Amino acid sequence: MIAKFNTGEFEFMEPLHNASIRWAEHGYPSELARWHHHDEIEIHLIRQGFGQMMVGDTLLPFIPGQVSMIGRNVPHNWISDIEAGERLNHRDIFCHFSDEQVEALSVQFPETLPFRRLISRSNRVIILRGESRRRVAKIMESMGQHGETDRFVDLMSILAIFAQAPDDEWSMVLNGNYAPNTRFDTTGRINTVISYINEHLGDDITVQDVAKIVVMHPNAFSRFFHAASGMRFSELVTRLRISKACRLLVSTGLSIAQIRKEVGYPNAANFNRSFLKEVGVTPSEYRKQHRD
Repeated sequence: MIAKFNTGEFEFMEPLHNASIRWAEHGYPSELARWHHHDEIEIHLIRQGFGQMMVGDTLLPFIPGQVSMIGRNVPHNWISDIEAGERLNHRDIFCHFSDEQVEALSVQFPETLPFRRLISRSNRVIILRGESRRRVAKIMESMGQHGETDRFVDLMSILAIFAQAPDDEWSMVLNGNYAPNTRFDTTGRINTVISYINEHLGDDITVQDVAKIVVMHPNAFSRFFHAASGMRFSELVTRLRISKACRLLVSTGLSIAQIRKEVGYPNAANFNRSFLKEVGVTPSEYRKQHRD
């Protein structure tokens, strides 16, 4: 299932000297891993971990190896499912570049005109699959060892792979009506809410408690969160809890009863009902499918 989100914090990118392409890597948690947006186009590779990708007005699962292209000013964030105190040291690689540079390139080199169409599609966020995904991931890894000239060649190769990917190896995440809402007033509150949920997944999380943290009346917070995200607060909590339950079912020997308590479900019936709604199978069936 895919859920909905909306606004994000603006991230100012300090101009590079003698270069037009920014390559970086970071772990998780990190100051760079938050709900934000920026003027540059982003190519992003997830190296480690499982969790939920927030992008535009959508929430969807991610796994290691995910490759995406995110358009200008589209808010985004990746929430990894990790234990308290755990750190993923090498989770992300990203590459930033300007859509204006691609536009200028296409004027002088008509062979790159498909890149302009690609940049337009990136406003709906592109996810790669299959061999196209593997090829881009490999280039993204090696890009960090290259100088400015070779990084330009790398970027051209990446854009060519995106533009030429077979129909069954790419898809767009956002619908055609999506328009980024980049208001600044929601940013801090949304990031505070996400942090609180991640730290208290095993606890009884209530709208009243979260509203106090962001200094709002519970009713006002519920309206604010729905307007900012397109979903109810309880829906986000459920998605993150079930995501963690899926990981524990596959990666640990904990009993299903232990797992449901670990992710904040004291009642077995409520856990089974929520799991079936989100995943499409029962917890025991999910464990069996992913261990066979």
